[in-house]
Amino acid sequence: MSITPSTPVVQGSKKASLQLQGDALLLSRPHEEARIPLAAVERIRTEKRTLTVELTAPAGTTRYVHRISGVSEAAAAMFAETVNGTLPGTPGRDTAADGTALVETRELPLSRRARKLRRIKWLSAGAFGLLVLSYGLVAAAGEPVAALVLIPGGLVLVGALALGANALANWYREWRLIRHGITTFAAEVPERPGMYLYTDPAGLIRNVFTLAGGMAVKVSYDPNDPGNVVLPRIALFRRGELALGLFLTVLALPGLVGTVAWAVMGFLHPESIADSF
Repeated sequence: MSITPSTPVVQGSKKASLQLQGDALLLSRPHEEARIPLAAVERIRTEKRTLTVELTAPAGTTRYVHRISGVSEAAAAMFAETVNGTLPGTPGRDTAADGTALVETRELPLSRRARKLRRIKWLSAGAFGLLVLSYGLVAAAGEPVAALVLIPGGLVLVGALALGANALANWYREWRLIRHGITTFAAEVPERPGMYLYTDPAGLIRNVFTLAGGMAVKVSYDPNDPGNVVLPRIALFRRGELALGLFLTVLALPGLVGTVAWAVMGFLHPESIADSF
C-alpha cells in the first residue's frame, strides 16, 4: 500500500492561510474567505516566500492572481507540487475560461461595517434606555399621563439620533478612504452585470456590487483592510449626507438631554410637572 503525503496548509503573514479542501482551495484572511475551485486555477507558482495562485483567463486578457507572502518555502513548494499535479485531471477545467467567475468570497463575522452597525445599535439602545428611565421617573412622580404623552416625541428623538449617527459614520468612512486609502478602478465581470472586481496589494481579487453601470467604476479601499471599500460619490452627495447627519444629531442630542433633565427635575419636584401640563 502506497502512502501519499497530505497537502500542507500554507500559513502566510497577516494571519493568511491557504489549504486544499476537496476540489477547491480555501484562502482565509482575518475578515474574509475566498473559495477558489481547482477548475479556475491555471497553476500555483512559488518564489522564495511568496505563493501565487494564478487563475485561468482567455487569451489576451488580464490573468488575475491570489497571492500570499511570508510563507514557508518548503510548505509552499510541497503545496504547489501537489496542487499542480492534480490540475490536469480536474473536471470542467478550461484554461481559456475566465476563472474569476468561479471564485466565491464572503466576509467573516464582525466586519468593519458590522462593528459600525453594532456601535450605532448600542448608541440607540442606550438613548432608548435613558428615555425609558426618564418616563419611569415621571410616572413615579405621580404623572403617568405626562409620561405617555412624551413617549412619541422620545421615540422620534431616538430615531433621529440613530439616523444622524449613521449618516455621520458613512460620511467619515467615505472621507477617510478617499483621503487616506487606495483609489483604483474595478472592472465589471461581463457574465455578471453589477459585479466589479479589483485586486488588493496582496493579490487577492475582491468584488463590489453597484448599479452604476459602465465597464469600470472607481473604488477606494483601506490598505490595511482591503475589504473595506467604498464607491466615491460626487462631493455634493457627501456634503449633503454630512449636513443631514449634523442636523439630526444636533436636533436629537439636546432634546434627549432636555427630556432626561426634565424627568429628573420632575421626580425631585413633582409639582413642576403638573405646572407644565
